[in-house]
Amino acid sequence: MQILNRLSKNFALKILFKGIYCMLPGPFGALFEHISINRGKVVFATLCSVLNKVCDIVPEILIGISIDVVVNQKHSLVAKTGIIDPIHQLYLVAAITAGFWIFESVFEYLYSLAWNDIAHTIQHDLRVQSYATLQSMELSYFERTTNGQLLNTLHDDINQLKQFLSQTPNEVIQLITNVVVLGGIFFVLTPMIALMALIPIPFVVGIAYHFQHKLAVLYTVVRDASANVAGWIAYRLHGIATIKSYATEVYEVAGLELESRKYLIANSQASKTQAQYIPIVRMAIMAGFIMVLLLGGIYVLQGKLPINWYAALIFMSQRFLWPFTSISTMTDMYEQSAACAQRVLAILQSRPSIQDMPCVQNHANISKGAVLFQNIMFGYTEKNPLFKGFTLEIPSKKTFAFVGTTGSGKSTIVKLLLRFYQLHAGSILIDGQDIENISLKTLRSSIGFVSQEAYMVDATIADNIRYGSFDASDADVIAAAQAAQAHTFILALPQGYNTVVKEHGKNLSGGQRQRLAIARALIKKAPILIFDEATSAVDNETEAAIGQAIADLKHNHTIIIIAHRLTTVRIADTICVLQNGEIAEMGSHDELLEKNALYARLWKNQT
Repeated sequence: MQILNRLSKNFALKILFKGIYCMLPGPFGALFEHISINRGKVVFATLCSVLNKVCDIVPEILIGISIDVVVNQKHSLVAKTGIIDPIHQLYLVAAITAGFWIFESVFEYLYSLAWNDIAHTIQHDLRVQSYATLQSMELSYFERTTNGQLLNTLHDDINQLKQFLSQTPNEVIQLITNVVVLGGIFFVLTPMIALMALIPIPFVVGIAYHFQHKLAVLYTVVRDASANVAGWIAYRLHGIATIKSYATEVYEVAGLELESRKYLIANSQASKTQAQYIPIVRMAIMAGFIMVLLLGGIYVLQGKLPINWYAALIFMSQRFLWPFTSISTMTDMYEQSAACAQRVLAILQSRPSIQDMPCVQNHANISKGAVLFQNIMFGYTEKNPLFKGFTLEIPSKKTFAFVGTTGSGKSTIVKLLLRFYQLHAGSILIDGQDIENISLKTLRSSIGFVSQEAYMVDATIADNIRYGSFDASDADVIAAAQAAQAHTFILALPQGYNTVVKEHGKNLSGGQRQRLAIARALIKKAPILIFDEATSAVDNETEAAIGQAIADLKHNHTIIIIAHRLTTVRIADTICVLQNGEIAEMGSHDELLEKNALYARLWKNQT
């Protein structure tokens, strides 16, 4: 293997592999540009496939030789080797036949291992690269694409590609080997019969080409329908509590039945088209076989062809022509896999619209946490801008709150600060530095973010707090939990900090998850902390605990609070009331109540 790998590094083989990639139809050529394939393994697998097919063909020739021994005995071809006794000749032919069968099995074992190893490696590389690409994409990408579609691509589509790559390359190589070797033997024995045997092949290839184009369209529909079913199920499983509370199980099953039936119909149409191929090909192959049978028989009667080679040709014509029926399977597998490859390629070729600038500062000094929004322009659609020249300063080590009605721009402020979205105009500065000149890693490491839905990983309580700050010590974890008012409830859990959090934190209450999320933000020791609707889904007691945790952090961090529940923002030094992307009023809680304007009305409505 090492020798093959070294040989494959020379210039000629590099050109060969590059040519193979370029010749691959559809999206496969572009897809392989993203994969680092061990060329030595490919050469080894190809060699094993070729030798396996050769060893599979030779016994057909030995049939003719054995008949020659029985008919001509002491005057047979084997007798020319010096073995005169026909029985001993048959022993030799039998031993050679057994040897080729053994080698055929050995090479089949080796090519099966090699192609599967290559396919699994490519599957691994594609999945990791695709997921890494998705991780780099901006939030708007995930708003345009459903989770079901992404899951379907990362799992089902890549698995389909693995299946294709573990089988089809070997089948193609063996088909080519079969044509070259058997075709050569036919031409050596009798060129005319060889031409008769080759007559069906152009028809078979033409039929395969025709069906390939029909199946390409059908399998695109099949994969889209499959993605829709996966997305439908994933979304409903996420909302299972609502489905149960409204007793809509029958309604949802009916909805799935409708989506699944579309998938069924798409699959049925593709299967019907694919099933039409083999009967048509059978007729073409039958014509070639009949021509060999008749013409060969006539040659034997005329004394132009020995009967032993006629018998061998009959066996070899079957072996020569019948593998062409597998073109339908190859075409079917190719079209299914091409649709999958197109989806995977779409992810791999995606480029985030938000990324580090060429002159970015990887180690910008962010310590104070002073924030300045300077004449910013932004909208989720260009026709309807939300912010039009918005300017606001948030002083260092102050607690600043944004309130307002839904759609006023509260959460958007935070998303722009984290560079989840790209500004249309203007700038955002932290400690006097434009955030577009700061690397995304440095920027986001300087901000502790607590959202409404606290994300929990399948790990222990301690690991969840340590998430993103993996080098933090146990003492740091405990200190962060205490500051987040979480230490007491953690100790009450069965294994304390070693309690394993289940999927989505199902074994924790909403308030407990929120306090763990706060601890996770605190352990970063970031100068800026953001609480985006952190108390919107918790009870009053938990809200009070979270509010106390935030209050304890005052004057040590720049704190930004986004909230609908105004009881959460009373502790803020400054409250900014937003309305349609503009500042309606600003001041402390008491000052805004005295103004008796928008904030006062919101407060009265809630209290």
